[in-house]
Amino acid sequence: MKIYILILIITAVWSSVVLAWNECPLGEVNDPYPGKCGLYTDTDNDGICDYSQPAPEDRDTVVADTNITENKNTSESPGNTETEDVHDLITGKKLKTKTVAEVAEIYNIPAAKYAQALSEYFGLKIKKNDKFQLLHDNYGLDPRAAKDVASMLRGDEDIVVTETEVISQKRIYHLIPIAVVLLVMYFVTYILSKRKIIKKITHRRIWNILLLITFLVSGILGILLVIRINFTIPINLPFNILFWHVEAGIAMTVISFFHAFCHWNYYKCIFKKRRKKEEACEN
Repeated sequence: MKIYILILIITAVWSSVVLAWNECPLGEVNDPYPGKCGLYTDTDNDGICDYSQPAPEDRDTVVADTNITENKNTSESPGNTETEDVHDLITGKKLKTKTVAEVAEIYNIPAAKYAQALSEYFGLKIKKNDKFQLLHDNYGLDPRAAKDVASMLRGDEDIVVTETEVISQKRIYHLIPIAVVLLVMYFVTYILSKRKIIKKITHRRIWNILLLITFLVSGILGILLVIRINFTIPINLPFNILFWHVEAGIAMTVISFFHAFCHWNYYKCIFKKRRKKEEACEN
C-alpha cells in the first residue's frame, strides 16, 4: 500500500510539473469546468482549465493580435465577410488529418507556395505531401498557426516571422523539471528507507516499478509512432504520441541512473571479474 501511495504522489507531482499553460494533452482550447479529463486545473478561477488556455500574462497579447488582424481585414475589405471568415474554412482538428497540398486546395492557394511559407514560418523543411498530423506530432506544428499562414497567403499578405516566433513554435520537452522532480522523490524514499520508515526493499521496488512503467510507456508509444509513420496507419489517441514518448523516455533515463546507482556493486564486480580474466589470459 505504501508503494502505491508513493507512486500516486510521484505521478501527481510529475503531471503538475510537466503540463503547463496552453499544453492540454487532449488538444482542447478554453476547456470549461469540469473539463474533459481528470487533469482539470484552474489556478486563476476563471472557469477554464489552465492547460487549455494561454498564461494570464500572454492573453492580452493574443487578444491584441486578434483585434489588430480583424481591424486590418475590415479596413481592407469593408463588408466582405469572405475575408473575415477565411480563417475558419477548416477546423484545427480536421486540418491535422490532411496534407499540406489538401489544405492549400481548401484555401485556394498554390501548394508549393504554401509549403514554402510554412517552412519559413516554422523553420522546418516542409513538403506539400507532408501530413499535418505528423508535422504536429514530430515538430509541434500548431494547426492554428498553419491556418494563419494559409489565410495570409490567400490575402497576399507578406509573412514576416522573427527568430523568437520560430523558436516558440517548436515543441518544448521538460528535461530539467522531470529530472528535478524524480531526483527529489528518489531522495525522499531513500531517506525514508534509511530511517527505517519504509524497508530498503520497498524503496527499490518503488523505483523498479516506475522504471518498468516508463519503459512500457516509452516503448509502446515508440512502436505506435513507427507503425503510424512507416505503414501510414492512422492511430488517433487523445494525446500527442511523440510528446509523451519523449517525456516517458526522459523519466526512464533518469530512473535508469538511479537503478545503476543502487546496483553499483554488481556492475563493479562484473568489471573486476572481466579484468581478472583478461590478466589470466595474458599470463
